[in-house]
Amino acid sequence: MPSEEPATMEARPEGLTEGLARAAQELLARYQERVTSGLERACALLPTEVAEPGRYHLGLEEGARPGKALRPTLTMLVGEGLGADQRVAAQLAAAVQLVHDFSLAHDDIVDEDRARRGQPALWVRYGLPTALNTGDALLTLAFQLLAARELDPVVAQRASAELSRATMEMVAGQQADISGTGAPFQGLPAYMRMVELKTGALMGAATALGAIAAGAGPDTVSACEAFGRTLGIAFQLRDDALGVFGDEAVTGKPVGNDLVRGKQGLPLLLALGGNGHLGSAARSWLEPPGLGPRDLPAAVALLREGGVADRCQGLTTTWTEKALNAAARLPLQEEVAGEIEVLCRWLGERAS
Repeated sequence: MPSEEPATMEARPEGLTEGLARAAQELLARYQERVTSGLERACALLPTEVAEPGRYHLGLEEGARPGKALRPTLTMLVGEGLGADQRVAAQLAAAVQLVHDFSLAHDDIVDEDRARRGQPALWVRYGLPTALNTGDALLTLAFQLLAARELDPVVAQRASAELSRATMEMVAGQQADISGTGAPFQGLPAYMRMVELKTGALMGAATALGAIAAGAGPDTVSACEAFGRTLGIAFQLRDDALGVFGDEAVTGKPVGNDLVRGKQGLPLLLALGGNGHLGSAARSWLEPPGLGPRDLPAAVALLREGGVADRCQGLTTTWTEKALNAAARLPLQEEVAGEIEVLCRWLGERAS
């Protein structure tokens, strides 16, 4: 996988990002009701013992702040662009979201993140054992949806194979991430491989499932998967940057926690590979006693001054363009192709 760093991209014209964000949010909102309805129906299958924490984690309780539902939106959007029955696409989309939320429940525990989507994380609200058990239930529920009688057996088999493969890759990527936390400098190629597995694989499955819902052939499914996988890499690069340079009130997640934990996300990784004061300071953060919460503002300021935020955005923009090039090769309806371009460009610039 290419690891070269591009030059910093030029800023967009003032006002263009706001318009892009508005268009992307309207697009996501168009599918939000379908996603929510699919998850509501799925939750009826949960055991009573984990139904409440499951609904809480999925953002289905009144007053909850729902997630972006990006992955199921991509499933339904790609399916729509290829002529899929939207009821079938919605069923597959719900399965993708359940796998994603399973991973978030476990990820928050591993990272000791106490907030998710602006509210207490599942493990903080219900305790560690219940959070683990609920996450396991959501994963099982995802594949229960794919085994439903109303799905064509061929669609069900293809979707199960795709989603199970991606889930296993995601688990491998998460373990690579865990192993790299606090470890010696890993280097950009190893990081990019981890990102492809941890985030790219499931987003690739989301877009592939849209094609499977439409009954597309293997070549089209593979092309859709490659597009989603590439977009997932761009998404994670931006996510890593927001984890250090973002606004916690906007992201809904703790900012700076990765630095304190010595997790080699993109900002820390780029700093570790630097020379001079920036590189030596970053390396000292991985040595006892490490970086404390009180040291965070100065550390973030140093990263900004060292050009790390700009380099993060440069890499994100490069991978966003790769995703757009992959999307341009898909046999999608013209209107859907335009909507996917809007979504991709916004994801590379989003504030949350």
